[in-house]
Amino acid sequence: MNRIKNTYSIYLKFGKKLKIPVNPQEINIKYPGQSNDYDVLGLGQIVVPGKPGLKEVSWESFFPGSDSDPYVNSGIESPESYIKRIEKAMRSKQVGRLIISRSKLYDTNIACIISNFETTDKGGEPEDIYYSIELREYRNYSPEVISIITTMPEDETGNQQTETASETERPVETPVLRVGAAVTANGKYWSSSYGDKPFGTANNLNTAVTRIVEGNPYPVCIGSYGWVTADQLQITG
Repeated sequence: MNRIKNTYSIYLKFGKKLKIPVNPQEINIKYPGQSNDYDVLGLGQIVVPGKPGLKEVSWESFFPGSDSDPYVNSGIESPESYIKRIEKAMRSKQVGRLIISRSKLYDTNIACIISNFETTDKGGEPEDIYYSIELREYRNYSPEVISIITTMPEDETGNQQTETASETERPVETPVLRVGAAVTANGKYWSSSYGDKPFGTANNLNTAVTRIVEGNPYPVCIGSYGWVTADQLQITG
């Protein structure tokens, strides 16, 4: 049987990359905001915009017992294998990555945790396991560490006592735009580093830097999309 070409793929990467065997009918992605409301004398209620909240992604589908149907992606594993991997990621509190690849559209690529996972057995379909899953975006919250050096006062002989240092050997890394860096892109991307048409438009596009060419108007190539300026990118990893 000839398969219908599927240009939409969903992957979970918690250790080994796992391709979702049956694409869901719909995927729900929430982009919550963190604005605050205040009452101001003479103005009334105002809203102050805040930073974007954590994305939340959810869908419902099933793990098939066989790959005989045309809507099942190639290379599937048993339903038990998918369930065990997801349960292991939850038990061990793993931070993984969700990748949604959309043909000729933007991709979704975020670090995440599995916040909820449910399975259902349905009568008449003993080989298939239905499930629902919820994922939440993960952001690194490790605090920056600074070094404090204290100079001790002079002793009775007039000699300065030995300086003591209290510091933690942990470098604070600054994100650097480089080939391979994970980035979020916004704005137009062009077919060449000189700004040649055709072009597309990125809207919070999560991708990676594939090339950097110094001296051209659009020196950074992102994924297989096109070329942008550095100020269109936010480095995420």
